[in-house]
Amino acid sequence: MISPSTGQAVAPSDSPTTTPTTPTTPTGSCTATYRTSQQWGDRFNGEVTIQAGSTAISGWTATVTVTSPQKVSATWNGTPSWDSSGNVMTMKPSGNGNLAAGASTTFGFTVMANGQWAAPTVSCRTP
Repeated sequence: MISPSTGQAVAPSDSPTTTPTTPTTPTGSCTATYRTSQQWGDRFNGEVTIQAGSTAISGWTATVTVTSPQKVSATWNGTPSWDSSGNVMTMKPSGNGNLAAGASTTFGFTVMANGQWAAPTVSCRTP
């Protein structure tokens, strides 16, 4: 038989063999924090900071939820998509989304308030 640890031929033994397993590395975590960076009479700019946890991450997805009748009218530093209501924006990084442990990146957007000035809620997840 072939030894799984050395790859060389060895005589079979009467005892059962075990195959060593490699522990899976947990995917890193991320956090999302929001701040209003500018405000005018009819709209405001929001900025979201995505920060990796104690381990590096190889990508992230943020969710931004605005309160109706607010609408996001512009975005930067990310690739957005919306749900059918237009109130939930999913933002992915423009590039590969890699962040070292503890590192951060930001993206932004403009919200047309339409009379509703509540701050959006944000969250982050890793792939």
